[in-house]
Amino acid sequence: MINTKIVNGLCLALVLLTILPSQAQITIDTSFTAERLVKKILIGNGVLVGPVSYQGPKHAIAHFQDPAFNVHLEEGILLTTGNAFFVKGPNRVPDRGWASGTAGDIDLDHLSAGKTHDAAILEFDFVTSSEYLSFNFTFGSEEYLEYVGSKYNDVFGFFIDGPGLDHLNLAVLPQTGEPITVNNINHKKNKKFYHDNGYQNTSHPYIWDNRKKKPVRNKRYGKAPKKSPYNVQFDGFTQVLEARCRVVPNEIYHIKLAIADVSDYILDSGVFLEAGSFRSFGDQVVVWDNPFEPVHNRDSERPAEDLMVHRVASKVEHLIPPELPGAPAAITALERKWYNIQFEFNSFDITPVSSQRLQKLSDIAAENPRATVKIIGHTDNVGSMAYNRKLSAQRSIAVANYLLDQGVEGSRIQTLYYGETQPIHANSTAYGRTLNRRVEFILEFEPELNTANYRKPNLVDN
Repeated sequence: MINTKIVNGLCLALVLLTILPSQAQITIDTSFTAERLVKKILIGNGVLVGPVSYQGPKHAIAHFQDPAFNVHLEEGILLTTGNAFFVKGPNRVPDRGWASGTAGDIDLDHLSAGKTHDAAILEFDFVTSSEYLSFNFTFGSEEYLEYVGSKYNDVFGFFIDGPGLDHLNLAVLPQTGEPITVNNINHKKNKKFYHDNGYQNTSHPYIWDNRKKKPVRNKRYGKAPKKSPYNVQFDGFTQVLEARCRVVPNEIYHIKLAIADVSDYILDSGVFLEAGSFRSFGDQVVVWDNPFEPVHNRDSERPAEDLMVHRVASKVEHLIPPELPGAPAAITALERKWYNIQFEFNSFDITPVSSQRLQKLSDIAAENPRATVKIIGHTDNVGSMAYNRKLSAQRSIAVANYLLDQGVEGSRIQTLYYGETQPIHANSTAYGRTLNRRVEFILEFEPELNTANYRKPNLVDN
């Protein structure tokens, strides 16, 4: 007689064995435009982006998701010297690569002291709200370990230009300032930054030696197979590193993110850029300008039926979208200072951290009596759209009432709420949903009226 419990258990085990590996794999999507990758995936708090361009094969740039943190980053942009789909694990060959046969890059030629090929180059202009810029990344390569110390030293660089910076490469090791390459981070040099993921062939007595260009005796022949520790194709990769520099807030900078093969077209390397990590922070906070498009009231582009506005005059209990005959007229000359205040999931309670921040913001508003205060509520996309519109309104109400209690005149406060319709980050990750649960606090100035009264705020933007 067949034991049905055993059969059911075996079936469940087979299902799990089928599902779990796919869940742990890196997923790759090359359908995203470069602009979408930068503006919707890479950019975090305190950065505004202008024109975006990409030069290289379409299959060399991608959106990646890594829920198992194989490369220690959950989501972001991948730039590779070959084919982005080739980074997916497991690692079953020692020398996987894709030769696109495309051009290299002169900056990377100089950085590597070699001839580069198959370059993938992502560039864009940006401004920041504070004095520091940073973003996180991981570098991996199929050049490990066979080509460590050779001329096949695949290279990448993050070159920034702008006030005070002249083509500075941000892709360097902390403290030493060395460029991050296969020869500079490996199992021998700077090994504290390195993760080995090498493939070991134990089934053949002879293997091909890439450096000697001939078959050699396999020292691992007959030994127990050793599985690569990470479900990614690269034979090695770095730990998560940070690129950082000091910038002048509200000034235009240009960054070039580039990677290429050196001396040949084969054996892929790649750099993973963490989603939402390209951000600005610091003690300086400046009036936010948008140099990439004409200054206007961003609400003027929204249909009247979608625009939810309320002018606060006294204590607010609820918001009712007014009947608007049309979108408000465009404002031709305004200075804006933009802040974010985050909320817990499914809550409109002001946290102690947000309370401290709002106290500083109310002080700034009091010191600038000609400034208009705009409060805009937002949510993530969990729940129905109707519920999220209500929750975003409740968040706006909570912030408006806080400011009223601090003595900010109700006639200066305007509240808006957009629910889930204006995310600043992908809702597909917990990190992105956290950033989207927010209220934006905007101070708007008419420069010709408030020059004498405006006091430069000193507030950390995070």
